[in-house]
Amino acid sequence: MRKAWLVMLLVVVGLGGTACSRDIGDECDYDRECPLGAYCDLTMPAGMCTDTPCRPGECPGDSVCIEFSNGATFCMATCESNGDCRDGYDCIDVEGPWPFCSVRE
Repeated sequence: MRKAWLVMLLVVVGLGGTACSRDIGDECDYDRECPLGAYCDLTMPAGMCTDTPCRPGECPGDSVCIEFSNGATFCMATCESNGDCRDGYDCIDVEGPWPFCSVRE
């Protein structure tokens, strides 16, 4: 009986951890809130889940690897319009082959 309870607890905790996971581009306070391998960039307003360095085709989900003018590469959330981005961010279509969400200028 005790072993069954422990297994059930581990399943619930495991499911809870994945259900709350955020995507690239989402707001965050801690690395653990971001997808596996990504981190929380606290230099962005309200934090942003991202990954760096990256190469084309390596970013998870609905994100794309963008190379900025300084040569740094980051996984950024893709978008089609400003409405696809969270508050304070716009859909930018200047740095690469796909539009992505970035800080509103």
